[in-house]
Formats: sequence, C-alpha cells, structure tokens
Amino acid sequence: MASTPGTDAQLLHRLDHSPFTPRHTRIYLTALAGHFFDGFTINLTGFVLPGVIAAFALTSGQAGALSSALFAGMLVGAAVAGIISDHFGRRYPLAVAILIFGGFSLLAAVAWSYPVLVTARTVQGIGLGAEIAIVLPYITEFVPTRRRGPLVTLATAAWLIGLPVASAVAIGIVPALGWRSMFYVGSLPIVIALLVALTLPESVRYLARRGQHEKAAEIVEGLTRYPAESAPVVPVAHGGRPGSVRDLLRGKYLRYTVSIWVMEVCAGAFLYGLSTWLPTVLKSRGIGLLSSFAYTGIITAAGVAGAVFAGQLVNRVGRRWALAPAFLLSGLLCLLWGAVSGTSAVVVTGALATFFGSGIAGSTLFVYASELYPTANRATGLGWAAAWQKVGGLLMPVTIGLVLSWHVSSYVFFVFFAVISGIAALAGVIATLETRGKSVEQIAAEMSTQDSVPLVAATVESRMND
Repeated sequence: MASTPGTDAQLLHRLDHSPFTPRHTRIYLTALAGHFFDGFTINLTGFVLPGVIAAFALTSGQAGALSSALFAGMLVGAAVAGIISDHFGRRYPLAVAILIFGGFSLLAAVAWSYPVLVTARTVQGIGLGAEIAIVLPYITEFVPTRRRGPLVTLATAAWLIGLPVASAVAIGIVPALGWRSMFYVGSLPIVIALLVALTLPESVRYLARRGQHEKAAEIVEGLTRYPAESAPVVPVAHGGRPGSVRDLLRGKYLRYTVSIWVMEVCAGAFLYGLSTWLPTVLKSRGIGLLSSFAYTGIITAAGVAGAVFAGQLVNRVGRRWALAPAFLLSGLLCLLWGAVSGTSAVVVTGALATFFGSGIAGSTLFVYASELYPTANRATGLGWAAAWQKVGGLLMPVTIGLVLSWHVSSYVFFVFFAVISGIAALAGVIATLETRGKSVEQIAAEMSTQDSVPLVAATVESRMND
C-alpha cells in the first residue's frame, strides 16, 4: 500500500542525504560495540582450544566438533533472527541477541565438562548469528547512502578486529588465569545489550513500512539536519511479505541470492577454519604456543586493514569488481603461503591472504548482502546469507580436524583455503549485481519483476557523485 506523498518518501530521502550527525555517531558506535564483541566471542575459540583440549582430554575430532557446535548455533540464529527482525523490528531483537551471547559466555567460563561447554557454545552461537543478521541491516537502514559502503565495511572491520584483540587478550591473561578467563571477558556484552535496548531508536524504514509515520518522523527530526522542503514528494509503496525466504529466490533475486550463498559458504569456511586451526597448525610447525597466538593475531589483523580499505574501494570500483578479484588473489596467496618457510615469510604471506580474503572480499560481501534486498526482507536476506556463511564455518573446522588427524602434510591445510577462495571468485564473476551509489529503494525497484511479488516502488534519488 502506498504511503501518503510527502511522508515516507521525504523521510527516507532526508535520511539518505543527511550529513553524518553526532546522533548518527552515537547510534553507530553502540551498534559497533556489540558487533565487535560478536567477533571477539566467535574468534576466541582458537585461543582457548589448546587449554580446553588439555582440560578435557579431547581428540582432534572432538575439538573440531566444539567449534562446529558454535557455528551450528550461529546458523540457526542467523536464519531465524532475520525473519523475526523483519516482522518485529531491529532494536529489541538486537538487544536480546547480544544478551544471549554475553550471558552464555558465563556458563562457558564455569563449564565443568565437555558436554556443558558444547551446550554453552551452541546457545552462544544462536545469539552470535542473530546479532550479525540484525545489526548490518540496522546500520544500512540508518546511514546516508554515500556512507553506506564505508560504514558497513568498517562495522565488518570492527568484527574482524575481534580476532587480533582476542589474541592480545589471550597472551595477556591465559598463561596466568587459564582459558576460562577468556569467557569471563566475553560476558561484557551484557552491558551493551542494555544500552541497545534503552538508547537506540527503531529503524526508520521498518517503522515506515509498518505505517508508524509519526514515530519515524520523530526519529528523523532528531537525527538529520537535511531540510524537509528539499526532499521530493513521491509516494513509496511498501509491498512484499516481511521475512519471506521464498521471496529471496523469486524472479531476478534467484541467481543473485544463490551466488551470495555460495560466496558466503566459502567466506565462512575461510574465515572460521583459519581462526580455529591456524594457532594449532603454526604450533605443529615448531612455533611456540604464545608465538602462534601472536602471529595469528598479526595475520588476522591484516583482514581488518583489508576491510577498512574495502570501504573506499567499493565506493570507487563498486561491489562487483571488489569481490571476485579479491577472492581470487586470496586463493593464489594461500597456495604460496603453504609453500613458504621462515617465520617472516609465513606471517607476511598469510597477512596478504587475509587482507584480500577476509578483509576486502568478506566485508564487501556483507555490504552487498545488506543492501540487495528490500526493507521488508532485508534482515531475512542478510540472515540467510550469514547462515550460509556459518555452514562453511560448521563444515571447515570439522573437515580440517579430520584431515589433520590423518597426519597429512600441513600444506593440505592451505590448499583447502585456496580451493574455496577460487570457488567464491567464480560465483562472484557469474552473478553479482552492481549496487554502488544507489539507495536501497532504487536497488529494490531494479530487482522487482512482473513475475515476482511487488517489493517496493522507487523513490526519486540522485546517484552519488564519485
């Protein structure tokens, strides 16, 4: 049903063309804090794993299963939370998701057996996956169009920096306090969950779609300095079923959705397989435990730099030309990484592989997934993309654990990452829609077809100047 001319269209235009205000900054930093701890909590696995293996006398297969339990929970959380968020909003589901993974970190810290630890990590995973599915659509729906790419990739960088920070924290506290101390640190998001629930506004686009125009207008008035009289008066239609997985695979969306899912499986296998097993593989090559933590932190920190760089790259060359080449370069570097010897060469080559793989390709992929779908289905689309990423995270640690138990050459570890990066590059070449410089309403209008459920009518937007 179309909204009243001059209501939704003007609000969204003002939102998209606003300067970045102090209110934007407060909202963004609060959301960023939760997303950072999401990355920290996921990626601490590799740093507690040696201690957990010793404490519970785990086999390689059990260690891999512990990591995969987390990703199984994340898969469920990402798939379900997106649908819930598209039906009931962004604010409170986001707070609940953060509360879940922060609260169950306390259970993991006091786990008295392997089954209890697996249970705690599985439930944590539900919260972690849910947070990813909600926070990126929330950011996408608030920030001005010109800043959408850089700020979503910066959010991904904040998530990625959780791993090197986990490395630094592990070096500082694990030798003295043991592996359980990492989970106590992971309970800090409980405070952030309260801040989200008490201080963040609801998504303006969600409120507009639900017909809550007065609430939406109140938020925009407090958020933007862009004058109402400068906005166009064009009706906006809010069609489409909220939270519909079926609509992700209808009409023009089919090929692009399948491509995103393939790339996400590969990206998840790369990111989570690496963060889980790299310290152990480096240790097997004769590097001490603390040194393996430090080198893993350096290597993964390069992914953070890549994500920050991607924020500028996607605005210059677009999403399509940032994805496939970055995946391909990462795969080639993985082949080289496994062949080099010497600590410096291992660290530099690994850092370059993660710069292009986890950094540029991984962060660009989340920007793309968060803007491809219309407001009624945005969190569902992002949630299912994140869920497929967790499929990669679910399969890769177990696969690597199984293969390493056969005592094969460690080079096989790097070949795995080269192959999945190549598959992702191929998917990116075959089907990626260029979304650079378009409002999310323009993208949805471009994707709408006569044989699919009408999703949203276009608002009048000016294309961003390069």
